[in-house]
Amino acid sequence: MMHLTVIHWVVIAIFLFLFVVLALLALKEKSTKNMLSMVFASFVLSIFAMIISLIVLDKYTKKAKILNFNTQRDFAHESVMIRGIIQNIGDYEIGYCNLEIRISNSDFGDRAPSSYFTPTKGLDFMNSTGRKNIVEKEIEVSKSLKPAQKKKFFATVRFPSHFKKPKYKLKLNCH
Repeated sequence: MMHLTVIHWVVIAIFLFLFVVLALLALKEKSTKNMLSMVFASFVLSIFAMIISLIVLDKYTKKAKILNFNTQRDFAHESVMIRGIIQNIGDYEIGYCNLEIRISNSDFGDRAPSSYFTPTKGLDFMNSTGRKNIVEKEIEVSKSLKPAQKKKFFATVRFPSHFKKPKYKLKLNCH
């Protein structure tokens, strides 16, 4: 569920008002069949436009960033521990934040840069030995983050032992 701000409620009120106006205009139609189809169409149009507007508005009002993070290997459990800090950089409270962690094996050895891309058959994301080169995990790192508030996060991800030079990519999604 989205955490609604004042702007969200204003957008909802505008689209409800739009629906009421369109429904009142449709009531002037003499044919009942046409009137009901116009009311239904105005309802669907208003709801669709409201949902799209709320999603776009949510993207631009809920802003957070990862200030820093560090990684530490846990050889006993074959995992990597990721610690860091996130901060709400927007003007509104954030309901929750999910962190998408992607670890890829970037060990290309002594190959020339032009040989990084090699065509494969289909959508084959495995290397020649059948081992995965990408590990992904998504976790919830925060609930109810006030403006300018910072919060620490911690995550563990299974780490394949064949990764030589891992690259970490973290993406923060807040709603």
